[in-house]
Amino acid sequence: MIPQPTPLALAYVRRYPWMPDREYGLLQQRLATAAQHAGYTLGAIHVEELPTDPRAFEALLDSVADLDIRAVIIPTKVHLGRWERRGSKYEQLRRSTSAEIIVLDPCT
Repeated sequence: MIPQPTPLALAYVRRYPWMPDREYGLLQQRLATAAQHAGYTLGAIHVEELPTDPRAFEALLDSVADLDIRAVIIPTKVHLGRWERRGSKYEQLRRSTSAEIIVLDPCT
């Protein structure tokens, strides 16, 4: 019997200028581990640099729709903005897709 492929998850990260490369590398590993623990394979990590906002987020939305992505992983809630605000990235993601949102550190 051929095993079923693991569903794909994407990630979204707002990378700030003061984030060292080493810290970003560790974050990538944590995202991949979280995907695996949730039963997914991590695909692309959409990285938003402050000057590019919101290009990476828009690319994430397109990818989720085009690839039938079931989950989006983020490091903290802050990466999708203030969830309670109208028009937040969280609201946009919820409105345009049914993907599960997995938060690595839900306390921040």
